[in-house]
Amino acid sequence: MTQERTPRGYPLPHPEHLLSEDVLNLREALTRIDADVAAQEASAQQGQNQLTERLHRQQLQVFHLFGF
Repeated sequence: MTQERTPRGYPLPHPEHLLSEDVLNLREALTRIDADVAAQEASAQQGQNQLTERLHRQQLQVFHLFGF
């Protein structure tokens, strides 16, 4: 039997299976979703940090330009 997956590759439970038969698929899917969300959060934080650093540098350049 081939295992059905979502377009993102998460395993899907089979509609004819009992929950006890699909618990491992559900655990794998939840674990992978959690890892994907954590990676997106880390990426967003990194982007925010880069923007903050760039803004700080621009502010310093303006201060320097005006002799502060």
